[in-house]
Amino acid sequence: MSTSKRKHPKSKSKSQRDVSARQLAVEQRITQLGSQKKNESGKAKFPFCTKMLLLAFARFIDNPHVYNNQLHDLNYCQSLILGLQKRQRETCVKVMVAMCCDLEVETYQIGKPKLEYMDTITHNTIIKNYEACWGETICDKRYYHTIKLLKMADYLVIDAVYLQDRDLLANLDLKDEDLPRVYSKPAYKSLTQKFINIFGLDNNEHVMKSKSRSITNRIKKGFKTLWVRYEAFSDAYIWKKRQCPTVTRTDKTTQQPCDRYPQGRVIKPSIFGGNYTTEH
Repeated sequence: MSTSKRKHPKSKSKSQRDVSARQLAVEQRITQLGSQKKNESGKAKFPFCTKMLLLAFARFIDNPHVYNNQLHDLNYCQSLILGLQKRQRETCVKVMVAMCCDLEVETYQIGKPKLEYMDTITHNTIIKNYEACWGETICDKRYYHTIKLLKMADYLVIDAVYLQDRDLLANLDLKDEDLPRVYSKPAYKSLTQKFINIFGLDNNEHVMKSKSRSITNRIKKGFKTLWVRYEAFSDAYIWKKRQCPTVTRTDKTTQQPCDRYPQGRVIKPSIFGGNYTTEH
């Protein structure tokens, strides 16, 4: 009788590795949303480059140590000992898919490009995207907790819209919580380069072609990716364009650049590795 040797799991090919039904369902739905033919509306929710990014991130559901432990900043953002539960990791992926429905692939800003500027979107819009993508509801507590996890890992930047933003930052005596804000305007939201670099998709020829094609189509339509900021002027408000959110300010004591509210947090080296070799 012939006996066959069982291969070590690491020696198996990608198609032979065990994938849980939970991750497989998420990957199939991402593929469907990114396909023009398979999508119910006849139009893809996001381009090929975004689909590959989301499929790469979906591997986090089964294996939080994938990509040389570079996702440890998210997995251990709550505790250095206990990582996120599988259900939490799945929710992180699903919320990321909902945000990427309105992702601009050139600047990784989350919003809707228009002829004059890029309009921001509300959390309610992202929640509606979630329900449309996954056919299920998500409660506010679970959604905002997931957003907090992504912010703690420095994968997501959320920056409120401020009045006279850059001028007021020059006043070192003014605290972040004292800055006047425009609450009627949704906050700026964007993915960080740190998150994008984890998956190494810049080396993928097909991904880069898809990204270039998306940027070219946006330019042909005349859409802009510039955000706007507001200034008080003659009892009214005027808006001015800005390219990126202001996430740093000068420390009053050390005179050194530091993270500003609400994004800043001190990231200490993890005993599990993965977060001391990445950019923060």
